[in-house]
Amino acid sequence: MFTPRHLAVAAALVAAPAYADSVLLDPVQVTATRGSAGSFEVAQPVTVLGAEDIRDQSPQVMGELLRGESGVYFQQTGPGQGMAIVRGLKGSGVLHLVDGFRLNNAFFRSAPSQYIALLDPWNIDQIEVVRGPASTLYGSDAMGGVIQVRTPETRFSGSKIDTAAETRLHYGSADSAKVGRVKLAAGNDKFSLAAGYTLANYGDRKIGGIGQSADGAGNISLGDTVGPGEYTARAYDLKAIWAATPADELSFAVQYFEVPQLFRYNEMVPGSNPPPASRLQAIYDNNRAFYHLRWRHSAPLAFVDSLEVHLGRQIINDDRFDNPSANPTRYDLEQNRSTLDGLTVAAQSTLNPQHTLRYGVELYRDAVDSAKQRSGNSGATYTASSGSTSFKSRFPNGASTDNYGVYLEDLWAWAPAWQANLGGRVNYTATSLPAAPESDRSIAGEVDNTDYSAQLGLRYAISPTLAWTSNLGRAYRAPNIFDLALVGDRGGSPARPFVANTSLKPESLLSLDTGLKFKSGGTRAEFSVFYFDYRDQISTDNPTRVVPQGELGCTDAAGCYQAENLPSATYYGFEGSLRQPLPARLTARATLNYTWAEKELANGSKEPGNRIPPLNGVLGLDWQALPKLVVAPSVWFNDSQHRLDGLDQTDARIADGGTPGFAVVDLALRWSPSERLRLQLVGENLFDKSYREHASGIDGRGRGVGFTLEAAL
Repeated sequence: MFTPRHLAVAAALVAAPAYADSVLLDPVQVTATRGSAGSFEVAQPVTVLGAEDIRDQSPQVMGELLRGESGVYFQQTGPGQGMAIVRGLKGSGVLHLVDGFRLNNAFFRSAPSQYIALLDPWNIDQIEVVRGPASTLYGSDAMGGVIQVRTPETRFSGSKIDTAAETRLHYGSADSAKVGRVKLAAGNDKFSLAAGYTLANYGDRKIGGIGQSADGAGNISLGDTVGPGEYTARAYDLKAIWAATPADELSFAVQYFEVPQLFRYNEMVPGSNPPPASRLQAIYDNNRAFYHLRWRHSAPLAFVDSLEVHLGRQIINDDRFDNPSANPTRYDLEQNRSTLDGLTVAAQSTLNPQHTLRYGVELYRDAVDSAKQRSGNSGATYTASSGSTSFKSRFPNGASTDNYGVYLEDLWAWAPAWQANLGGRVNYTATSLPAAPESDRSIAGEVDNTDYSAQLGLRYAISPTLAWTSNLGRAYRAPNIFDLALVGDRGGSPARPFVANTSLKPESLLSLDTGLKFKSGGTRAEFSVFYFDYRDQISTDNPTRVVPQGELGCTDAAGCYQAENLPSATYYGFEGSLRQPLPARLTARATLNYTWAEKELANGSKEPGNRIPPLNGVLGLDWQALPKLVVAPSVWFNDSQHRLDGLDQTDARIADGGTPGFAVVDLALRWSPSERLRLQLVGENLFDKSYREHASGIDGRGRGVGFTLEAAL
């Protein structure tokens, strides 16, 4: 439970004497309007983490960088996995972009997804989070918001060839983390080439105090270390930039990230129902490859002032090995692949000083390959998936999804203090489900959806330093291959296999938010309240519909589950952030977030939303103790969460009755003896608090130290 003692600790961290001031710049982002603008200047609520914010952290996965940020909550299923929840929505309810290209693929699920963690967290230059619907500009999935990851771009000045090199080394005691990254670059003002390599190794996690943990075989034992959590991740990246003319720039990038062996491990909570631990072994073998070509034209061209074209291919491989404890002689192998090809064209035209149009088209095609083999024992030959309901490939082999969208937005400065964003989009989604023998299931045919989105954003400059904003928007999510055609074993209470449902409707969401933004000197502050009317939410995690044996390919005597659209859900909450310079070379920072949700089930009953974050936030200080030394204490906290839906109540990751509150205190020392050398020492969880972020599958790190060295040549 979050107690007054926690508040006292937080207050002590932000209390300080007064001497000097500092300057904080308004971060520039491109996601909210598909154009460069400061976060203070746009109507949409935006969270931006710049390069300095990112280098102050040592994340295990990308989503961990967003822990404690305004409007965002971090959830970690297990080691090497983790995602960000935006305004209570997660997985496929939030669109993820990498350098302007979709990361969400055809088998993204609405629950926590490990694919979000297939980005190198040590090769990120900026993260931008648009909080709230953005389907007008980005199409399906952009309901809770958009998270865009932007990778570094190395540029040189002058015509002479120059070179650069940098390295980053990190050690963390709580996870036995050992991370190294090296980057080499060469070029001039016309051309640059940069290449990087990251190697990260993690061991079992030390948790706070003496905790309850699973031993990997389903047994609960006392201990302060949980496992198996060891894994190794490798990443490669290459980026070339060519300034072909003063108005034309061409870039080509390659990214690759792999986790050759990642245990599917959830540290179960004692007393949970049903009993924890269902596998003797369960291993993921995941990787992501991304190839990206981008052309930017920045001079007037006919009726277009600027133009940007993206062409890309993303390949995600999700291979699995499973040995269930309920049937220890059964061994399953899976191979699942998504190949996502995309072409986007975005343009801008200024009609007059009052109207600027931003418009474009997007075309994506995602092809899915999926196979499964089963063996009766480790020495036998594996047999391909068969007609049994519970023994099929995870997804229909050969299935594909096409997405076509066209959008238009007008940035209208209709009065000196007023700015409006008015836009709309039409999107067509076609999913093809092949018949046997290409696929191992009876479903086949086309599932087509045409949907629209619209938005109106308003910004009123009350003064040069204070602005009121409000946004009204409709967003949607077309059912993907995971929703439509997932079959086979998938939990539930009681456990039953799944059968497909090709009659699902798209999800839709109507959103309203309003708030204030403040910027003066070094002060930045933002506060927003929001409301979601969520319709036709697709439920695969907590189904209420049971298909009898003999119908829709169900061969289970007890019947089968089937995904369905829920009638409605309501979400609302608030989010706030503050960065405030103080005297004595101090800067205070704080965030506070809260989300409440309730959904209506198909039978008319109501229950809380699934995996909704509790009240959470951060309080901290940055103290410039010496010209080259920063001391940064902080406390981040979660209130308890007792509002649980039916799935939460049977989730072995969540304790009976809900997740307790906590407060964790960290202390960082950052020393920069020169422009080319930076050292950071972090004392993590100083009071060795035992804690767990809500719905996570593993306890947080116990007391430990982290050391990071950065050097540039």
